[in-house]
Amino acid sequence: MSEVFPPSPRDRHVVLVGMPGAGKSSVGRRLARELGRPFADADEQLELAAGRTIPQIFRDDGEATFRRLETQTLSELLSRHTPLVIAAGGGAVISEENRVLLAEFSIVVWLRGSAEFLIGRTDPTHRPLLKDDAAAAYERLDRERGGHYQAVADEIVDIEPFHSQEEKPKRLLARHIVETLGLDLAAP
Repeated sequence: MSEVFPPSPRDRHVVLVGMPGAGKSSVGRRLARELGRPFADADEQLELAAGRTIPQIFRDDGEATFRRLETQTLSELLSRHTPLVIAAGGGAVISEENRVLLAEFSIVVWLRGSAEFLIGRTDPTHRPLLKDDAAAAYERLDRERGGHYQAVADEIVDIEPFHSQEEKPKRLLARHIVETLGLDLAAP
């Protein structure tokens, strides 16, 4: 019987996790270009499949229904054979099922930033959990999710220093992630 080895990093999906405003989608798009891989925003895929926006799902069906749809979407994306770059929803890590899926099928990069920094980068109108008091919401979300981000992360990237440099932060972050993970850039 031959041994089964886990897939190499080149064959695994790269999943970006982090709080709202961390840049998972924008950095993920740039990272996908750098790696020559398809990109998927899990929240966008969920909305397409549901035919409704996330705020509508929260309002009409509640958070539990949204979380179930989130797990279905993440599972579908992670089952694809072609390695993707995926921007996971900010709360995807709260589900144990999602944490198991992430560990089994992907390399997880936590884009980490302080609440003060992230609040300035976030539009709460599209984020149901932030709509009332963003500062209090970030504090609560950090308490609820911080340990889960830490547990699933293969790499942690503090994003704030990349925003204080002259060059474009998305490009800098994407190249840093490629280098940190030891992946190859796509041919130009």
